[in-house]
Parts: sequence; structure tokens; C-alpha cells
Amino acid sequence: MAGDEPPPLPSDLPPPLPLRRPVTPAPQPVRPVVVVPVAQPAAPAPSPVPKAAPAPGGKLWWMWCLAGAFACLVLFVVCLNCNPATTATDRIWGKVQGAVAQQIDPEAHPLLAWGANLLFNKYLALPYAQMQAAGFTFAFIACLLLPAGCSLLSAALGHPIFMLGGAPGGWRSTWQNYGLHRLICDAGSLLVIALALMVPMEPTTAASVLIVFLPAIRLGSMITLWVLLARDHGFGPVRIIFLGLPSIFFVTICSGFLAFILALYFYAYLVARSF
Repeated sequence: MAGDEPPPLPSDLPPPLPLRRPVTPAPQPVRPVVVVPVAQPAAPAPSPVPKAAPAPGGKLWWMWCLAGAFACLVLFVVCLNCNPATTATDRIWGKVQGAVAQQIDPEAHPLLAWGANLLFNKYLALPYAQMQAAGFTFAFIACLLLPAGCSLLSAALGHPIFMLGGAPGGWRSTWQNYGLHRLICDAGSLLVIALALMVPMEPTTAASVLIVFLPAIRLGSMITLWVLLARDHGFGPVRIIFLGLPSIFFVTICSGFLAFILALYFYAYLVARSF
């Protein structure tokens, strides 16, 4: 229907504006991102690890044992070579030969030597050999069997007793202490014996020096041994009272008696040497 159409638009309207394109901004240079390190809390310092305590007996424990054994062996050799019986026999036999040689013709000296050897081999050879054997037995018992044997037995059997109650010392310290004990005892005895034999003095004075100092050296070495054992094994008062003191008392009596016998032995050698 014509009456229903819309009226025409007026012709004086402005024309429509053109559409604008969106403006794209110019690209900006990318700046590097600076990362600021954040301070971390300081870690706690590690606690120092305690070092293990060194073993009481070091790696050189066997050197002390060898040194003590060597001193004991040297004392045995000195005692063997200072046999008073053979020394007296040699001195007396030499003086008898010299006195007989002064009374006969010098041309008969070869005959005298032959006769002296015949008498010696027939009457004195066996007693002389027996005296040598007796001197060897005495030196072996007094200087090797009793001292070294007692030290070996004490170290082997006494170490389990030392370890009662959790003592920290090991078997190396035990053997090292006993080796040092033998070194002090026998080396000190050798020094006193050398002083008595080499320094010119009367046999009685030398015997007095031996009788006084040989037991004193053995007592000092025994006390040193127990001080070292107490330090390395951590002995308490109970073990010191019930182990240390009786051992020092008993061993000192036996060792002092043995030292007294040695002093008489070397005194007899000094008397025999003075013939």
C-alpha cells in the first residue's frame, strides 16, 4: 500500500564519514630484565668432627721390644764373659806356668809348654769345661730366662687383666711398655756394671756400687712400667691398688734378690781378675 511507505529522507543531510583504521603503536625496544639476586640465609657451619684419638701403641711398638731384647742379650753376653771360675783358673794357671818358666832353662820352654798342655788336658780340661757350662747356665737363667721370660709371660697373660673394665689401651701399648721396661732395666744394669768393671776401684767398693744400684734400677724400671700401663690403659684406683702395688712389691723383691746375686757374681769376677 502506498500510504504505508516511509517518507523520503531529506537531501540536506551530510554524507557519512569514512571509517578510520586503528593506529598501531610503534614497537618499543625490548629492555633486558635484570634479575636481582635475593640474599639467601647463611647455612650453619658444620660442626667439627672430633678426630679419633691415636692408638696408645704406635706402629713402632716392635722397635721398643727389639731394643729391650737387644739390651737383655748384651747383658747375657757380658755376664757370660765374666765367669769368675774360669777367670781365676786362667790367672792361676798362667802364673804357675810363668813361675816354672823362670826356674828352668829357656831352651826347655817348648818342653814345658808341651808338659803344661798335657797336664791341663788330663786333669783340668773337664773341670774347666764344667765351669764354663756352669757360667753359661747361670748367665742364661739370670739374664735371659728369668727377666725376658717373666716380661713375655706378664705381657701375654696380664693384658687381658689390664683390659677388665673397658680399658682403652691396646695390645701394642702393652708390648711397647714392657719392651721399654726391659730396655731401662737391662741398659741401666749394663751402665752400672761397666762403671764397676772399668773404673779403677777396690773390689769391695765396686761390689757396694753393684749391690746398691742394680736393685734400685730394677725398682725404678718396674715403677716406670706401671706408670706407663696406668696411663695407656686408664687404670683406676681399684686396679692400681689391687694390681699395681702388689705386682711392684712382689716383683721388686724377686728382682732385687736376682740383682743381689748378679752383684755377688761380678764381685767374684773382680776378685778373680785381681789374682
